[in-house]
Amino acid sequence: MPSKVKKPAPTKVQKIHIRTGDKVVVLSGDTKGKTGTVIKVFPSELRALVEGDAAIYDTKHVKANPQANIEGGRQQKLRPLHVSKLALLDPTTNKATRVRRERTAAGVVRVAKKSNHRFEASPK
Repeated sequence: MPSKVKKPAPTKVQKIHIRTGDKVVVLSGDTKGKTGTVIKVFPSELRALVEGDAAIYDTKHVKANPQANIEGGRQQKLRPLHVSKLALLDPTTNKATRVRRERTAAGVVRVAKKSNHRFEASPK
């Protein structure tokens, strides 16, 4: 059984190749080959929440508590996936792609390696 001890957080947060709102493909695991959309990214943990076909859920059994208005039963919660298992979906080829970063006047832009598709930064 794997250890439940968490490793200390890195002092410097790594750059991640995916962002919130990206369409991604799962590269390994039970949902290999399935696509989804990134809901939230946790850069310090190198993980991302994905919804859609690629979503993985944890099930928690909850006991009813009438005083706190909590219903009993099973609750499903999205499990974050490690970013190394995710690849950006290239809209031109509809396949997983690797990206490089290019500096432009507007800022840094991600560019697909094979098709040269530009993933423009969405306005916040």
